[in-house]
Amino acid sequence: MKNKLLKPIIVFVFIGFTFMVKAQEENNITYKIIDNGSVTNIQPYIDAMNSANFKYHRLRNNRNIIIFDTGVKIELYSANELIASGKNINATDYPESFSSTRQVPLFVLGANNFILEQHTSSGKHY
Repeated sequence: MKNKLLKPIIVFVFIGFTFMVKAQEENNITYKIIDNGSVTNIQPYIDAMNSANFKYHRLRNNRNIIIFDTGVKIELYSANELIASGKNINATDYPESFSSTRQVPLFVLGANNFILEQHTSSGKHY
């Protein structure tokens, strides 16, 4: 009985460790902070970015800038730049450009360095 319980615990810890080691974003490799805004301590933003996956905000050939409510600006490198730096991703999973109707979110650093997206709505709600 004791051995049966130990196996799932070991697998869980290993999977958790694997996810921590394979973080998607890396400062100065997949993104670059280009403006600190009103922030004096940028480290929480770096920690949050390194735990995040900005796949849906990244373009295939061009860099994209995301902006936080504090004025912090982060430039996301293109998918092709990530591939050139050795990342194992598929460039065709990324768009050439965003739709002209795309609403660009405002990013917020939440509790525990969790990144939130704020979207505004311009349509009627029923």
